[in-house]
Amino acid sequence: MSKVNDTEFKVPDVTKLKVTDNDESVTPPKQKVIVFCIPGKSFTNRFLILWSELLLQCILNGYRPILCQENDKNLYIQRNKCLGANLLSNDENQKPFQGKVDYDYIVFLDPNVVFTFDTLIKLLESPHDVTTGIYLFNEKTTNLVKEMNHNFYLENGTFQFVLQDDIVNLEKEDNRYFDVDFTDLGFIVFKNGAIEKLKYPWFDATTKEPVALFTDSYSFCQKLKENNIKIYADADTRTKYLET
Repeated sequence: MSKVNDTEFKVPDVTKLKVTDNDESVTPPKQKVIVFCIPGKSFTNRFLILWSELLLQCILNGYRPILCQENDKNLYIQRNKCLGANLLSNDENQKPFQGKVDYDYIVFLDPNVVFTFDTLIKLLESPHDVTTGIYLFNEKTTNLVKEMNHNFYLENGTFQFVLQDDIVNLEKEDNRYFDVDFTDLGFIVFKNGAIEKLKYPWFDATTKEPVALFTDSYSFCQKLKENNIKIYADADTRTKYLET
């Protein structure tokens, strides 16, 4: 009787194999929805390149991006429209996008801010309801104000913005996050439920303080503070604001 060669083909035992490709019991993970709110009228080639790459990476990494782009001469109207406001209604209880968009995050992007998907992911992964990226207006001044000191404003005509060199000495949570009273809204993430706590109009001028804060960012941050919604900055993010 001849001996079977060790290299002879043997039929594999397939009785224990599991077929998963067409297994209907396997539910794919739910895509997280990001609503990108981008105010403005014109956009540079640089922004177009950054935006195209951001969209591609969102899709490749399981996020569903939705764009809400609006423009108006009135900054407050422009911002409210970005959140899907019904401008014909003065209902203070109306919700962003009239509650019709099942989103996970709202991201405000300024066309002048340099942004990447890697930086966005850091903000999305924050444990906080409101997290802003850090960007520089010049070589040292950030978009952040640690404390909105109105006496300082009256004396200097501006608030005391955090300098880049100051960040290393600030007390941080997880050696990364620190709370601020104000941030410019150029690259900031809101989790679902945060803006819903605010009364409409979400953006308007405020005259409650000893200084007139006639800017969309200042008044909005003031509303967040009044509603006990903390703004956190992520020290692991650092980018730039470029003038057009």
